Amino acid sequence: MRLRMMREKMVLVQRMIQGAMPKQLKKARERNYLHNIEIMLTKVKMPLPDMMAAVLAMDESVLDVDQVENLIKFCPTKEEMELLKGYTGDKENLGKCEQYFLELMKVPRVESKLRVFSFKIQFLSQVRKSVKLKIMKKILFFG
Repeated sequence: MRLRMMREKMVLVQRMIQGAMPKQLKKARERNYLHNIEIMLTKVKMPLPDMMAAVLAMDESVLDVDQVENLIKFCPTKEEMELLKGYTGDKENLGKCEQYFLELMKVPRVESKLRVFSFKIQFLSQVRKSVKLKIMKKILFFG
C-alpha cells in the first residue's frame, strides 16, 4: 500500500517536471477566462460593432463605468492579437470571445482609450454629485 502511494507521488512529480500539470491548469484557466468574457458580453446586450462605436465616441449614455471596467479587464493580450491577425477565415465561424477581440483590435490603443473613457465617466459622475459646484452654479446664476 505504502509502495503504491510512493509510486503515485513519483508519477505525479514526473508529470509536473515534464510540464503536464501546468498545461492542464493553463487550459482550465483559459476556459474560465473565455467563459468570463462570454458572461460579460451577455450583460452588455448590444452588438459588438455598436459597443465599439460607443467606445470610440466615448458615449457614457450607452456604456456605464462597470461595463467599461470589464472591457478593460478583458482586453486581448499581444499574443492573442497576433494569433487573430493571422486568421483569414469567416468571422462567423469564430467564437463570441474571438469576435470580441477582433472588434477591439479595430480600435487603435483600445486599452488606453477605455481607461480614459472610464475616467471620464467617473469624473462626470463626481461633478454631478458635487454640492460645492451646485452652490457655485446658484451663486453665478444670481450674480
